[in-house]
Amino acid sequence: MSDWDVPESRTQPVNRGDSLRTEMESPIDSRIATWWLTQASWMVRFQNGPLVLIDPWWRDLFAGDRWGKLLGEFPLEPEQHPEPDLVLCTHWHDDHICPVSIPRLAAHFPNLRFVIPNRSIDLLTGWGISAHRLIPMMGSDSIQIDDIEIHAIPAAHEELDITPDGAWYLGYVMKYDGSIVLHMGDSRPYPGWHDAFRQASNSYDLVFACINGNDNLRHDEAVDLALALNPRLIVPMHYGMDPGNTVNPQIFVDEIQERAPEQSYVIPEVGGRILID
Repeated sequence: MSDWDVPESRTQPVNRGDSLRTEMESPIDSRIATWWLTQASWMVRFQNGPLVLIDPWWRDLFAGDRWGKLLGEFPLEPEQHPEPDLVLCTHWHDDHICPVSIPRLAAHFPNLRFVIPNRSIDLLTGWGISAHRLIPMMGSDSIQIDDIEIHAIPAAHEELDITPDGAWYLGYVMKYDGSIVLHMGDSRPYPGWHDAFRQASNSYDLVFACINGNDNLRHDEAVDLALALNPRLIVPMHYGMDPGNTVNPQIFVDEIQERAPEQSYVIPEVGGRILID
């Protein structure tokens, strides 16, 4: 399949639209609930706490442009999301800081704030989003936003690009009322990477880990991360959408069952809910 071929059929979300929105808005009995929105996009709800949207991505699959190649459908259009308390964006690539979904979310939710790499401020203000709604992070820094604590970890996607203005690529550790979630962003391993996560927290409830390779973490390196951090649950991501940049998650399953058989994991379904007690 070429970069422009439209697939004959696309993977369908297991939940979508109003039904999914209602589920996301509902209180949870578990400590954490999360929903996969494709690629590296997640919605995370903390029990009795904030609703956090990470790397929201959306494209019109029927616009006749290159995004018609995508292998799956999105479960929510930007305006269909429940209003998040916060949006976290890991880096400037358009499936992470999306030039379609971010401006539409900002317009639909005028009080919504965005945590972004400091070096991406001009990108969002160029889309008409006021600077007072942006919360920039440098990498290797922390911030308290209402009741949620966020730690930024530099990521090495195309490269480990850090200047005095900060890192181009970030991962985030979120802490709320004793619950701790890591979204690694897009990154390859680099010297000290695991230690940076350990310094941010000595335990993790949930880790979102890329497995696609291609200037990014491979499936075996995701298992390395699980072995280093020993999270309660690890969930693979960043596959299943771009035909030129995907893998079968079974390779992650095979690797983790062989090397870390005691490690809990879930293979997510788009639009599906995962609960962490």
